[in-house]
Formats: sequence, C-alpha cells, structure tokens
Amino acid sequence: MPFFCIKKMIKEEIEKIVEPVIKRHDCFLWGLEILRGRRRPTLRIYIESDSGANIDDCESISKDLNYEIDLDSSFGDDYVLEVSTPGISRKFFKQSQLKEYIGEELKIKLREPLEGIKNIEGVLVDCNKDFFLIESLKLEYKLNFDDIDLCRLEPDFDKLMKEDSYAK
Repeated sequence: MPFFCIKKMIKEEIEKIVEPVIKRHDCFLWGLEILRGRRRPTLRIYIESDSGANIDDCESISKDLNYEIDLDSSFGDDYVLEVSTPGISRKFFKQSQLKEYIGEELKIKLREPLEGIKNIEGVLVDCNKDFFLIESLKLEYKLNFDDIDLCRLEPDFDKLMKEDSYAK
C-alpha cells in the first residue's frame, strides 16, 4: 500500500485499534507516528504506564499488535511496527501531556515563525486547555499546541543523576 494512502488514515482510527491492546498490559498510549521508510512505512507507537513502562511491556504489546487483524488490514503486510517508551527526552503529542511537566525545560519547533523565531528553548511555566506558556531568555511565549511542529522535553541530566525517576 503506498505511503500516501496510509498517511490518509486518521490517527484516531489507528488509536482505536491499538489502545485496547495497550490497556490490556496496564499501559496507555502516549502517542504515535507514521513515518515514511525507504522501502516501507513505519508505525511508531509510544507507550507509558503509571509505574513506568519498560522493555518487557514494549515487547509484549508489539507481539500482540502483530496479531491485530484490524491493524494488518489497514496497513497491509508491508510495514514496520515499532513500540517504544517516550524516553527521557520525550516528545509530546497533546497539550494535556504538558501539565505534569511545569517547571521543566522544553525544546519547541514552531510550524510558522513567531516574531522571526521558529525554535524556542525554555521552561514551561503554565499549561491549560487553551494555551501553554514558555519562559525563555526573560521572554514569555503564549503558545497553542496546534502551532507546534515538535515539542520535546529537554532533560536536566544533573537533576536526573540525583533522582530515581525523572521521566515521570
């Protein structure tokens, strides 16, 4: 199946297929990406759990998703499935995911430049359903997640060395 056909699939449809499988393993869907590969597309699924997802969770969910008939019929036989945790420098897929990270450093790439700036690094100081606020170099940026191309946690490695579970 050509990549553009897969890309047209609404992510919500894919989420409906994978979420029940992920929930059976006491995890939840953090986000998903459909990437163009050289020979075949990649469906990358990020999982998390309240106690922290691990490699065993990824392996079990990946095996179960490989047998998911609805997923195979949507993609055809020729795709790569990757199941991963979001990791320490996690990518955010929804504005609601940011609420737990107030006070943390973020790297943001905007879809369109804002006052000539397309990349922002700063501290998340506020987040609600309408906007989130980033403080960077004594400036504040009031942003909506729809304006974001990429938003990623910038880990504080000094803090990481002192704590047990930095990536909440």
